[in-house]
Amino acid sequence: MPVLHEHVPNIEPDEAILTVSAGRADPAAIEQDGDVLLAPDLEAPALDQPPMLAEPGDGELGEGPGQRSPTFTPDRITDLEGQLDYYETFRPMIAPFKRVTSLDATALGAQGARLPVLVIGDTRKTPVPIEGADSAPPDGRARDRFWGDASLDFRRGRTLPLPSVAPESRLLSVKTEPSVKLWIARDGADNFYVTLDRTEPIPGEPVRIAFLTDAPSSYFGGDIPAVAVETLARDAPPLDAELRRRGRALAREIGVPEGADLRATLHALTAHFRAFEESSEPPRDTGDIYADLVRAKKGVCRHRAYGFVVTAHALGIPARFVQNEAHSFVEVKLPAGLGYRRIDLGGAAQGLRAHGAEDAPLYEPKEPDLLPRPAAYEESYSHLGRGVTGVEKPADEQLEGRWLPPAEGDPNGAVSSAAGPRPLTGQAQPGAAAGQDEPPKPRTPLAIALDDLQTRVWRGKRLEVAGRITRGGSATAGVSGLRVEVSFAAEARRDRLLLGIAVTGDDGRFKGSFGVPTDLELGDYRLVVLTPGDAEHAPAMAE
Repeated sequence: MPVLHEHVPNIEPDEAILTVSAGRADPAAIEQDGDVLLAPDLEAPALDQPPMLAEPGDGELGEGPGQRSPTFTPDRITDLEGQLDYYETFRPMIAPFKRVTSLDATALGAQGARLPVLVIGDTRKTPVPIEGADSAPPDGRARDRFWGDASLDFRRGRTLPLPSVAPESRLLSVKTEPSVKLWIARDGADNFYVTLDRTEPIPGEPVRIAFLTDAPSSYFGGDIPAVAVETLARDAPPLDAELRRRGRALAREIGVPEGADLRATLHALTAHFRAFEESSEPPRDTGDIYADLVRAKKGVCRHRAYGFVVTAHALGIPARFVQNEAHSFVEVKLPAGLGYRRIDLGGAAQGLRAHGAEDAPLYEPKEPDLLPRPAAYEESYSHLGRGVTGVEKPADEQLEGRWLPPAEGDPNGAVSSAAGPRPLTGQAQPGAAAGQDEPPKPRTPLAIALDDLQTRVWRGKRLEVAGRITRGGSATAGVSGLRVEVSFAAEARRDRLLLGIAVTGDDGRFKGSFGVPTDLELGDYRLVVLTPGDAEHAPAMAE
């Protein structure tokens, strides 16, 4: 059923705002690069993704799935993250560039100009009309269309974030299941919001929303005009004078030519921040985290995007820090009616599992990325490319997020997965070779040592787990290539909840960032970390 959009008088200022329907029929499909993409079927099972939530994110390490953070404060955890989960909303797929949080201004934090904090410059909301599938674009720029499909949980708040493809995206059609009256708006940073009308009762379950949206093709790539940077000054956010001075000095220090035009300036900024490298050793702490990150060129995507945006603001360039649950990137406003341009700076996780991406074609930008691509960025980008794997999970990872029964002979129900200890793919079981009559040789014992762990975790947040697996308890003989399973075990039950899987590196170390299910019952759980071993090494477990 189409959503009914009609005028409701006397809307309160803090409520989301009226949407207007053009009253035209919605298309059954769209065509993108030769692929025919059917409209989301609201009667079919929903995509594999958590619902959008009213609670804000913490504004630090990263977004929780379905959450938006109103601020971002940088940190010094600059090493490469493990496998992350990304929840795709759009068809064609834009992984990992879904817009959930957009921050477009720089404010002073607790340490003044030495700790710039990113914020939303103008939080006032303006209406987003539902324009109709055959409505004409507002300008001459070519546009590409996308289907959106998300779940909305209004049980803890009537206003929720709505993911978007681009800051200048339009909404062309909207439907929900069940049918409810919604209001859609955007703020000054082009964060989209959806609000349940105050006349509607709060649904007991998430509402599914399917929408048709579009984005200018120029947002995804193309050339940058060689105009004076001052051309954009009136659109740049206000900035503290001392921070502006420091930011410009840092820009000169990292190779941004003084007085350069916009193209040369953005090329220099991109070259510097794309050359960042992930490191387990954070930058030297001088008390100035902004300068420390910029000078050390260390960090993952959020550090790169943060440093780029603060420096751009100091140069008078309107730029935005954009984030979702798995990646951070930037947007820069261009002159002459070109709108915003997305710039990815790399720094992706070791792997990116894209949920809800089954049978979805990946969107291919019409224009190339003409910005510098240093070697560090190419390496980071290769991690990201390898990680967009959610189209089909490997068979032994399809159990993640499920309660698994205990293995035979395991009194605690937490020693191995349902299939029992198993070797890594391509490795033979001991004594399993055809025609082999000799008994299997004993496998070498392993020991798992865990780093300091969080003792409290929250549903919908991430649990960071790291440690090392060594041979026979040796402090030096780390074992590489071992599968590591991370689970929760409850005292009241014998099974365990598999959170995710990591693999040991060359020195036997492993690290992973694992999502805690939003529907997990509150209570105490034991963290169980185990390896099934391999052809040479016996299983091992740590709690």
